[in-house]
Amino acid sequence: MKNQLLLILVGVFSWTGLFAQGNYEKGMQKAFQHWEAQETEQAVALFERIAQAESERWLPSYYAANVLISSSFMTQDKSRKQALLEKAKAYIAEAHERSSENSEVHTLEGLLYTAYVAMDPQTYAMQYGQKIMDLHQKAITLDKNNPRAHANLIEYEMGTARFFGQDLAPFCKRMQKVIPLFENQEKEMPFAPTYGLERAQRVAQSCQ
Repeated sequence: MKNQLLLILVGVFSWTGLFAQGNYEKGMQKAFQHWEAQETEQAVALFERIAQAESERWLPSYYAANVLISSSFMTQDKSRKQALLEKAKAYIAEAHERSSENSEVHTLEGLLYTAYVAMDPQTYAMQYGQKIMDLHQKAITLDKNNPRAHANLIEYEMGTARFFGQDLAPFCKRMQKVIPLFENQEKEMPFAPTYGLERAQRVAQSCQ
């Protein structure tokens, strides 16, 4: 997860270096710096303030949720995980309101519910399993070239297959086909998500 964060930040700073720095850009960069320093509360708080000031933009809410979901995977405290994910859910709802047919937001929501399943499979696997699949499929429908939607769907299906002792090789092969989507993705706006390549490569190679 830490390596994924570093890749997010590389993509962010390579983009914003091309533009004159306004308050929005400066604020977003500062929030990412907090996240890189593992100052998650400060990062979320700043993303939230930016979202309040920039009411038409979905990315600040998206990244506030992303910080919280990422943090949930890094703590063993179940009550803290629950609190982080419930807060992330609210930010995702806000991102949906601002960009209702957004593949990236649907993908992140799928990851949110995957985090619930990872936290407590017995409680949440049956409750959220189909929802996770549907969210990623919707994300792919909205943007067939969104590599994070494909990769997250494959990883979730792979986790289920692993639980039941099934062969994982077909999932590694599917992930291999997603890697070109990461390599060829276009940066359509500053701070747009571009991360995930390194993780997809590790998953694709995990069956070798």
